[in-house]
Amino acid sequence: MRRNLNFLIVIVILGLCLGSLSVASSASFNNVEINIQTSGIQADYFVVNAFNMNGYLESSTQTHYPVASFELPDGQYIFTASANNESSAYPVPLLTASTGAASSSGALSLPIYVAPVEEYGFLVQQVSSTMSLTITTQNVSQYPTNSLAVKVVYNNGSAAVGASVSASVIGSSYYWGYESNVVTWATTGEDGVAMLITPVAPVQINVWIWVPSNSTSYPAPKMGVPGQVVNGTVIAYPIYIGLAGSGLVVPPQTSVTVTLQIQQPNYWVVPYAGTASLSGTSVPGSSSSGYAAGPGSVPSSVYVQQQGSPNLQNFQVPSSTASPQPTVSPTTSSPGNIAENMFMATIVLIAVVVVAVVVVSLALVLRRKKNRLKHLRA
Repeated sequence: MRRNLNFLIVIVILGLCLGSLSVASSASFNNVEINIQTSGIQADYFVVNAFNMNGYLESSTQTHYPVASFELPDGQYIFTASANNESSAYPVPLLTASTGAASSSGALSLPIYVAPVEEYGFLVQQVSSTMSLTITTQNVSQYPTNSLAVKVVYNNGSAAVGASVSASVIGSSYYWGYESNVVTWATTGEDGVAMLITPVAPVQINVWIWVPSNSTSYPAPKMGVPGQVVNGTVIAYPIYIGLAGSGLVVPPQTSVTVTLQIQQPNYWVVPYAGTASLSGTSVPGSSSSGYAAGPGSVPSSVYVQQQGSPNLQNFQVPSSTASPQPTVSPTTSSPGNIAENMFMATIVLIAVVVVAVVVVSLALVLRRKKNRLKHLRA
């Protein structure tokens, strides 16, 4: 009888702990349905994304229907939606630059820009339960804009003069710089500030600058390997140091400060043959037969985001270039973090079960011994 009682107690404790674990697991995610309301186009497909508040993609889906859903943990998210018409994705005929007529000879031909048939919209939402949301999209050529002030500083807080600043709308593959009322690329002035004109949407800001290693404007120790011989040449110090940073601007925010940090070579997209630059001049000290990050190189994330930019037409991504490393670590939960947290919670619950079983067993053993002693005395 007592053995059966002990076994029953253990089963009850295990059931309670496993039930708690099941409830915790099922409550970790919330179903979020996103409905898309277009403003005027007959879309062929839709792309819907969920970003955390640092601009990192949490989940994405493409569908032929104006609705999508995500399973997300509690937190604040930026949901974006783009409605696309496939007819706008096909290239237009090549026309001669002089006459605008179709070219059938070997004359130089240029692509003629045609306004896209694409709409975009976004929504910032705190998620803590199952919900259904609606995003209304607008044509990218008619999207509202505002001025955005980007201040770029070095680690010691001093202004970075002449730094390149690029802006791109998150969740959109369209290069907004084609629009005449938008400015997505600029350089900082004497005060370290660059003024952009961007869509009223979540915007990823990337900044970068190359400074000579002996520059007095950048407060950093010299870098390099003095005396090291490379291909018969003694390298004293690298000629240039590449610094970059990034930030996210979410409406109604209209300004941001970005601090520059030294970046590794695989962070950059380098010019053809390592000699071209944005201004068309060669890069001092670069090799004519290989890739050497230097002035004119841009962050690879900028290349990915703005492949349509005329400023990047002389650039390519080397096959050996790794994916860019984010300069800001996400603070919201990611699927990997959730899995790790759930694993740790499982370990803790198992430990609690083991301790509970041990305590109950010891209590029952002591009780039985006590009863035996009473019986012998009697």
